[in-house]
Amino acid sequence: MAKKSLKDRLRDKQKALKTKGNGKVLFQKADEELRVRLLSAGDEEEFIKEVVQFYLGGDIKGVYSPMTYGEPCAIYEKYEELKKSKDPDDKELAKDLSPKKKYMVAVLLCKDGKGKDYDSEPKLLQLAQSQYSEIIDLYLDEEEWGDMTDLDEGYDLKLKRTGSGKNDTEYTVKPCKPNTVPKNCRPKEGVDIEALVREVIPSYEKTQEYIEQYMGNASSSSDEPEEEDDDMGSSKKSKKDKKEKSTLKKAKKLKKHKHEDDE
Repeated sequence: MAKKSLKDRLRDKQKALKTKGNGKVLFQKADEELRVRLLSAGDEEEFIKEVVQFYLGGDIKGVYSPMTYGEPCAIYEKYEELKKSKDPDDKELAKDLSPKKKYMVAVLLCKDGKGKDYDSEPKLLQLAQSQYSEIIDLYLDEEEWGDMTDLDEGYDLKLKRTGSGKNDTEYTVKPCKPNTVPKNCRPKEGVDIEALVREVIPSYEKTQEYIEQYMGNASSSSDEPEEEDDDMGSSKKSKKDKKEKSTLKKAKKLKKHKHEDDE
């Protein structure tokens, strides 16, 4: 079967989005507007990369998962373990830990807000789903807007975020007038979005560290006093069970302070 064209693949994604409703990575802060030029990933190559993310909150925040490339991830393994558990607390935690789909693009960040000066080093920008959908709409309307990624005849996008809470945050995409990116502001080499994304994907060992930290680290001491074994050698509650309960409590407490920037 012949490979679908880029536009056909983007139309499929556009349709799927509408059916669902609703240092190296740039994130939009509350009430912030960024002007950027999206970069092409090459002829007929998708310039928007879908990645898998787990949001762990606290100091860890979001973790991009090796699952993005079909590779093992310790966070996902813990999620599956909790989801299959018969303990209601485990299942509740599994819901909070469920993987999310995120969207990345490689961009040149406009420094002056006027399209005359850019940071020549490509950056990854994480998009909200609504921004992703709007960008696909603009790209597919090439007759009206042209190719936004063309550095000579394309155009910048103004991406704005208003609000800071999960339920009151809105994202908008506004196309600018076509402009030429100055030669001295262009990347020295072609942009490899796959390589850029790979740089922010942690190793399996690192995902183990993250999930252990998130769960409170089973090696840390329990918040509850240990119960002694009776004379017959039967234990009312094993040390392991108490530690697991303790780590679940810590993880659930951490989740109360969780904040996602999704819509």
